Amino acid sequence: MLRSHLATDVGESCSSLFRRRPYVVSSVALFFFLATIIHFSSSQRAPYIPFTPSKDQNTPFRPSIGFNGTWDWRRDSKNLLLEDGQCEQAFPGLFEDVNRAVNDRRSRKITLEEVDSIDPINGYVRGMIYEQESTFIIYADAQTPHHARNCADLTLQELSPFQHRTSSTDHTPYFKLYIIAKQGGIYSRELATLHALHRAVLTSPTPLPNVEFTLISDDKIGPQATWAYARRTSDTAIWLMPDFGYWSWPETKVGGYTEVQRKARDAEAGDGEKGGNWTWSRKHPRLVWRGASMGLPLREQFLASTASKPWADVREIKWHDDASMAQDLLSMDEHCHYAYLAHTEGNSYSGRLKYLQNCRSVIVAHEMDWIQHYSPLLKSSGQEQNYVQVRRDFADLENTMQMLLAYPDEGERIAQNSVTTFRDRYLTIAAEACYWRRLIRGWAEVSAFEVEFWKVDDQGKKLWRGVPWESFALERRLEWDPY
Repeated sequence: MLRSHLATDVGESCSSLFRRRPYVVSSVALFFFLATIIHFSSSQRAPYIPFTPSKDQNTPFRPSIGFNGTWDWRRDSKNLLLEDGQCEQAFPGLFEDVNRAVNDRRSRKITLEEVDSIDPINGYVRGMIYEQESTFIIYADAQTPHHARNCADLTLQELSPFQHRTSSTDHTPYFKLYIIAKQGGIYSRELATLHALHRAVLTSPTPLPNVEFTLISDDKIGPQATWAYARRTSDTAIWLMPDFGYWSWPETKVGGYTEVQRKARDAEAGDGEKGGNWTWSRKHPRLVWRGASMGLPLREQFLASTASKPWADVREIKWHDDASMAQDLLSMDEHCHYAYLAHTEGNSYSGRLKYLQNCRSVIVAHEMDWIQHYSPLLKSSGQEQNYVQVRRDFADLENTMQMLLAYPDEGERIAQNSVTTFRDRYLTIAAEACYWRRLIRGWAEVSAFEVEFWKVDDQGKKLWRGVPWESFALERRLEWDPY
C-alpha cells in the first residue's frame, strides 16, 4: 500500500514538473546531445603537441621563421636546421675545400686500409656516424613527412624557436656519433670538436650517410687522409674541419664561441648600456697584438718590427708570469677597442683569427702558409676586401700602417666588410653546422668501404665497435667497469 502510494506520488510529481517546466526536458536532451558530439569529435582528433607543421607540406620541418633564400644574420645565424640547398644559398664559397678534397679522391677512393693506417698520434680520434636507431617522423597528414629527428634529444634552447603539430607518426633513421678509438689529448680540443660535430649530426634536417673517419687535433700533422684544423697548400690529402674554438676554448678563458660573439657585439654597441661604446670613431687608432712568441722566428720578427712604434700596442705574454698576466693580457672583446688587429701564425695556423674577426676592426695579417676551412673567403683587395695583407717578413708593415692611419674611411670600409662576411655570416654556428654536414657527405662520397657497426670478440660475442658520444662525453674513456 505504501509502495503504491509512493509510486503514485512520484508519478504525479514528475508529471506536474513536466507540465510546469517543459523546457527542462529540452535542456536535458540538448546536454546529452552536445556531450555525445564532443566525445566523438575529440576521439577522432590527435592529442595536441605544441608544434605546428610547415605551411609547405612538401618540404621537411623548418623553423617557424626560416631561411627564405636571403641571408639575415639576426634571423639565420643560429639556425641549425638548414638543408643542403639552403646551406649553398646561405654560404656560397664556404665549401670550396671540401669540394677540392672530393675531386682529389674521385679516382682513388678512401679505403678502410687507409683509415687503419693513420698514425694514432696525440690528439687522435677515430669515430663513426651511423644509422643505428629509429626515431619519430612527424606528419601533417598520412603522406607528408615534416621532421625526422627525435625531439627528446634536443635541448629546450634548440627547440624553443620551432613549432609543429602531429596527426600521425612513423619512423625514420636516426644518426648518431660513436667513438671507436682515442689517443692522448690536447687540452679540451678533441672534446670541443666532437661536441660541435655531434651538434651538426643531431640537428641535421635530412639523413646523413654512414661514415667512419679519423681526426687529429694537433697543430701539425703529416699529409694523410684525416680530418684536421689546417693544412698547407701541398697537404692535399688532409680534409679540413672547423677548429675546436667554434665550440669553446676554456683553458684561456676565451669561452664559448657564441659568448665571444655576444661580447664583441656588446663592446661595439655604441649605447653604453652593454659595456661598450667602441664604435669605429672611438677605437684606439693603433695596431694591437698579444701573444707568446714561443721562440718562433715569425713572431720574433713581428715583435722586432713593432718595437717602440707609436702606432703599435704590441706585447708578448708570458703565460706563467703573474706580472705579465696582470698587465699584458687582453680579453677577446677588449681587442675590439682597437681599430687595427694584428694576426700572426703560430706553430702552424693560429686559432686567434676567427676571434679577431668578430670585431669591427681591420685585420692586418702577413702572407699565410696555412689554410683553414674558410680561408678561401679571405680577400686582401678589391671592393670586398676584408683584411689587409703584409709581407711575411713585415718589411712593409710600417708603410701599411701609415696608409691606414692616413685614410681611416678606407679602414672603416674594410672593417665593415670583415664583420659582414665573417661575424655576421660565415663564422656563425649555422655556417659551422652546414660545413660539418658537407664534410660528412663529401667523405662518404669518396669512401670505398661500408661502415661496420658490429665486431666479434675473442669469445665470439657480438659487440658495438664504438661508444655512443653521449656516454663518452661524460666518462671520457672507451672502457670502464660499472660503478
